[in-house]
Amino acid sequence: MSNLPIRRVVLYKHGVGYFEREAAIEGDASLSLSFKQREVSDVLKSLTVLDLHGGTVSAVSYDSTTPIEQLLAEIALSIPDSGSLVGLLPQLKGARAAVKPTGSVAVQGAILGIDTIETHTETGTTTQVRLSLLTDSADVRTFDLFDLELTLLDDGIKRDLDFYLKTQLASKKKDARAFTLFAQGEGKRTVRVSYVLEAPVWKATYRILLGEETPLSSGRGSPTPNEPRPPGSGPELQPLIQGWAVVDNTSDEDWTDVSLTLVAGLPVSFVHDLYTPRYIRRPVVEVKETTGVLPPLAESGVDIFETDSDNSEFELVVDDTTCAGRATPIAAPMMSVPAHAALGGGGGGRGGYGGGGSGGGDRQSAVSSVQAQTRERQVGDLFEYGIEKPVTVRRNQSALVPIVLKPFAGRSVLLYQKAARAENPMRCVEFENTTGLTLEGGPVTVLEQGSYVGEAMLDTLKPTEKRLVGYAVELAVRVLDNIKSYRQNVSRVVIKNGVMFTHYGQVSQTTYTFTSKSDKEQKLYLDHPRGNSQNGDWQLFDTPAPHEITEHFWRFKFILPNKSMTFVVKMQQPDSQMFYLGDISDTQVTAWVEGRFIDKQTETVLRDSFKIRHEIAAFEEKLRQLATEREQIHAEQKRIRDNLGSLGERASEKELRERFVRTLGQQEDRLEVIAKDVKQHQTDRDIAKARLNQTLTALEFETAVPE
Repeated sequence: MSNLPIRRVVLYKHGVGYFEREAAIEGDASLSLSFKQREVSDVLKSLTVLDLHGGTVSAVSYDSTTPIEQLLAEIALSIPDSGSLVGLLPQLKGARAAVKPTGSVAVQGAILGIDTIETHTETGTTTQVRLSLLTDSADVRTFDLFDLELTLLDDGIKRDLDFYLKTQLASKKKDARAFTLFAQGEGKRTVRVSYVLEAPVWKATYRILLGEETPLSSGRGSPTPNEPRPPGSGPELQPLIQGWAVVDNTSDEDWTDVSLTLVAGLPVSFVHDLYTPRYIRRPVVEVKETTGVLPPLAESGVDIFETDSDNSEFELVVDDTTCAGRATPIAAPMMSVPAHAALGGGGGGRGGYGGGGSGGGDRQSAVSSVQAQTRERQVGDLFEYGIEKPVTVRRNQSALVPIVLKPFAGRSVLLYQKAARAENPMRCVEFENTTGLTLEGGPVTVLEQGSYVGEAMLDTLKPTEKRLVGYAVELAVRVLDNIKSYRQNVSRVVIKNGVMFTHYGQVSQTTYTFTSKSDKEQKLYLDHPRGNSQNGDWQLFDTPAPHEITEHFWRFKFILPNKSMTFVVKMQQPDSQMFYLGDISDTQVTAWVEGRFIDKQTETVLRDSFKIRHEIAAFEEKLRQLATEREQIHAEQKRIRDNLGSLGERASEKELRERFVRTLGQQEDRLEVIAKDVKQHQTDRDIAKARLNQTLTALEFETAVPE
């Protein structure tokens, strides 16, 4: 077997690693690899084997999922842990072997077995184990088992023993599965094997060093022409970022001088079980059988005796048995019927289916001895750091690998977010990624003039992206905020489709008071929430334009002096109130006239609509009165009908019955009149409603309300 050392490792941020191995071979060769059982499916999914320079790979074999006991049971051999040779040879009876005693010539023959001989001497009992052999000359000879060379000549036995020993060796590493690659070709060649396995995610960690570099060169990182520099701050120094990658080797093999590449991104990857044997249940089709045909048995005939009488007795003679009986005469003789035909013919079977960054330059600083030797390459949405020098990581160990050491455009600033800390702003690094690299997200330790000043988290940064990286609380600056909220006067009125909308604004005013005890001016960013409302977006007014807008904030930028100052943020949100003109009162119309919400013509239309509403109300009242009267009549009729049911045929009762009947007739006449009046009033009411709706719907008006 040849060895396949790891030459290249590529680690990704989504939990996999790409591994590449190479080995030099000559002629036909087999190479071995070992993987953990949980890794086999990934290997089968991604394994690539190349025999370079003209060779071919004939096959790749690997251990099956069959338990070791079942594998060894197939060869019917067993080697005990103690007395292995004495225990094995009796299982090889009949196998051809060559036996060469010490100082003698070799003898070939078939193994007969093992014999143990005990010899009693003056010093005690000794045991001698002897091998019995049937030689080719038909002699039976015995040899001292431990004083000879034994060579098995049976190829089948040798293969079984080789398989047994390899299987036993593989079982010592319970979670290991062996792969064997068979390469065929001529001359010296190189075999390259690559695959993808689950691997720990590599992690990025950074150090930002402030105040350790030479003054900035012109252009990069300097303030914009219109941006004032805090007086007395001196020349601005360009900061430095140092990045490391944390790499974990959790495999059982050292990574010695491997080419290491680290990739940031999120390619698609998944687990698919290719290792476990998969079976598909097939339908079972049964053979349709036909019942065999028995040879026919010829039965004896039946003699029929006829008599002169139509109702005579007769005898049936079958073989030698006589049966007497009475029967109806027949016109033709009775035919014999085979017994098997009378009982039924043959049957048939029925079928069915079964179920179942480059070097950091020559810098004279605390980190100049640790250079990041990386090459960067963009691959689609992936970004990779290629470590230029070979890397060594021992098995089950981790390593810090430098990936970036470059200056960037940035400075120390303040950022105030009330949600982060209400009393003080945060000190931040205003980070502009001028390194030319994509910086993967990770923790940051900030050092200033060689001293630790705080920590932060850096999100993934593409080249030229900017970010404020907060790392400490600025206790020298105190912040107070005073929030006022009020409603503006109505600014616009719109009447359309019988509805009046009054538009106004909801105003929020926040006054920030900053008190600085620092000995110098500082640049400060203020994040003011943009508001969250279902009625519409908030808008700034009477406020300086923000420096930038984020997803949730307006970000203002200004210079904070070394004393107290205030900054006011005003924002307003449009709002409105809706009135249905069919429900308004005379008092509301009077208030709108006084507030100059409506003009004289609109007032006239609205007041005229009140007359129509009074008409509708009158019709509704009449309908209500008629409904009440009808209910009373129905109640009275029920009482009269109940009384009629209790009257008899006497003269006085007959007179009372006639009186009740006359009353019922009068009530029915009144109900007919009520029904006609109800119908008429409903018609008049509906006409008035339609007239009111037409009047209000036709009214359109819009005006700006003077302040």
